[in-house]
Amino acid sequence: MKVVVTGATGFVGKWLVNELLSQRDDVTIIVGDIKKVPEEWKNVLDIVEASLEQISGLNPADFPQREAEILFHLAWRGVSGKERADNEIQLENVQFTCDTVRLAEKLHCRRFVHAGSIMEYEAIKYIPTVNAEPGVGNIYSIAKLTADLMAKTIAVNAGMEYINLIISNIYGAGEHSERFFNTTLKKMMNHQPIPLTHGRQLYDFIYASDAVRAMILAGKKGEKNSEYYIGNTRQYPLKEFVLQMKETLESQSELLFGQVPLKTAMLTYHEFDTARIETLGFKPEVDFVQGIKMTKEWMMEERSGGKK
Repeated sequence: MKVVVTGATGFVGKWLVNELLSQRDDVTIIVGDIKKVPEEWKNVLDIVEASLEQISGLNPADFPQREAEILFHLAWRGVSGKERADNEIQLENVQFTCDTVRLAEKLHCRRFVHAGSIMEYEAIKYIPTVNAEPGVGNIYSIAKLTADLMAKTIAVNAGMEYINLIISNIYGAGEHSERFFNTTLKKMMNHQPIPLTHGRQLYDFIYASDAVRAMILAGKKGEKNSEYYIGNTRQYPLKEFVLQMKETLESQSELLFGQVPLKTAMLTYHEFDTARIETLGFKPEVDFVQGIKMTKEWMMEERSGGKK
């Protein structure tokens, strides 16, 4: 299958491309900096060098294959840290997503697959409520939701099928971001005290290799013009995950539950069907303890200057 991927050199993007290649798909990646492309990819896939700002100007002639069946759009700036609260960056992401849908139309794609976020639901459920006090990090959530709704509208009216992936918390080897799992794991490895919310909110974590298998299944076989939750069919209070991390790592970190105020919705996971992806044949292979150990091992190799 001919597939185009944006955001291919990011944490999830690398896992996704490697899985697509293992499934013998014909892959083309759009990257802003060709220097970030792994050497082992250069002879097995096609590369189009273009920044997000340049996507609107791309045409089929810029692609070796001239057309594709599916476009997976993962590229997004400001996924963690202070840039989540930067309204200019997040609004640009919405425009770039719309530009990418238009590109998929030019390439005669049958499907457009958008990497959405569970935070879309947090924004819907919390921000409109009376007396809500959303943090500035919700600007990212709002942008993700806006991009999803706009992209679906443009895609459907262009005659393409649309899939939105509601991504929970993907973790694993290769991630350098400041997202919760990564920062908590690092602090635990260093036995640092960790300020936390009360931890009663339901949470979900899925290892990167499992996540990308689910993403590809939804992209290739999912019901058109719908969304798929990329996670597990059962969720647990965040506190349970954190305690399991501490036990697995044999960490001496002090867990300061309740020190951080929770300014978001308490999701019930009834907002979407967590079992839908399993109807396509998906079953997670890496449990949380295994994932912790594998990520720790990768981090240790990073610290020692080993292979990434």
